[in-house]
Amino acid sequence: MPKLQRQSLTDQIFDYVQQKILSGEWKAGEKIPSETELAAQLGVSRMSIRAALQRCNAIGFTETRVGDGTYVLDFSMQTYFRTLFDFNILESSYEQLNEFRMILQIGSMRLALLRGDDLTEDIAELARITGKMEAYLAAGNYEAFAEEDFQFHQRVCNLSHNTFIASLYEAISQSFFDAARANMNHSISHNKSSDMVIRFHRDILDGLREKDLDKCIRTEIAALQRNYQYYGKKDHANKILVL
Repeated sequence: MPKLQRQSLTDQIFDYVQQKILSGEWKAGEKIPSETELAAQLGVSRMSIRAALQRCNAIGFTETRVGDGTYVLDFSMQTYFRTLFDFNILESSYEQLNEFRMILQIGSMRLALLRGDDLTEDIAELARITGKMEAYLAAGNYEAFAEEDFQFHQRVCNLSHNTFIASLYEAISQSFFDAARANMNHSISHNKSSDMVIRFHRDILDGLREKDLDKCIRTEIAALQRNYQYYGKKDHANKILVL
């Protein structure tokens, strides 16, 4: 094993550990070599090894257990983003989350329709989810409705067949779910009816069936406009009508 150059040692060791994990050589749940072993292998001090491992721990690649050793974690961007929200490093704003999800969904539908993908199975699954949502609303089971609503939006984003979009949606999934539940509560309390809530999903379905991207975009913008109104952002609602 080649010895490391004594320049930015912590960065080099971090890259080494990261590559071992990302390549699958060190798998989730496994214990990695000890600080002493790594120091001997790489020709560096234990202090440098420890500094690099602390960085890995902070990001969520590894976990050091006192008196036991360092283990590879099943890394999840969802945990990373949840931490950012919990510490208010990212503002957990339903308004901004709704805007962001709209951009992801419009981009995903645009990719699928412009590529001419066969959406038969996706549309069938979206129709099934929408049917369950309608049934849950009729029964007043709003928690189950919110779960299906989240699945609907995730399926729309997965139309992109883009790993980055899918991973990003999954990473912020809990925040998106919270926003979807808040949207549903606002819709029910303002409209006294589930019609408008379901209409959005039906219109998205129709747009995809008809391969009408403009209809999909108009539906997304109309939903965002309603959310602006619900959250007291009437100026935003008026401006978005110009788009």
